[in-house]
Amino acid sequence: MKEIIVYTFDRTINQSIDVVFDYVNDDEKIKLWNQFIINNIYENDTKVLDVGTKFTSIQKIDKKEISVDCIITEYEAPYKITIEATSKEGTSITKYLLSRDGHFTNLSIIVSIIPSNWYYKVMTKLFGWATKYIYEEEFNRLEAYLEENVELEYR
Repeated sequence: MKEIIVYTFDRTINQSIDVVFDYVNDDEKIKLWNQFIINNIYENDTKVLDVGTKFTSIQKIDKKEISVDCIITEYEAPYKITIEATSKEGTSITKYLLSRDGHFTNLSIIVSIIPSNWYYKVMTKLFGWATKYIYEEEFNRLEAYLEENVELEYR
């Protein structure tokens, strides 16, 4: 199946790239703005973030707790992280792309899915637009958190 982009987020954030990267890379900092992540459990209990790192992400969606198998497929600190999560619906891909812009950071987040079969492809095409609101709220929360709660740090 072909990859379908379901959401993109592009912002210039008034923080250094190192600070922004920390908040999309460090599990404890992610929990400060992401209301879905409960915990990430790393393979072999080692949290070494690099290409090939595998972990199980425990998330709470509505009142339901789910476990998703994940792998980091790209990792270039502080510029890029790509995480692939596999479920019965298919493979969900989230890419965080960061670049410097003076004292600011350009942050692009691309969320896509490779459906596991034709049923999930049709469902993604029909209802993928609805996920925009979920992602929009989460990533706006990240931007607001970085600009309102984190002391400015320029390097």
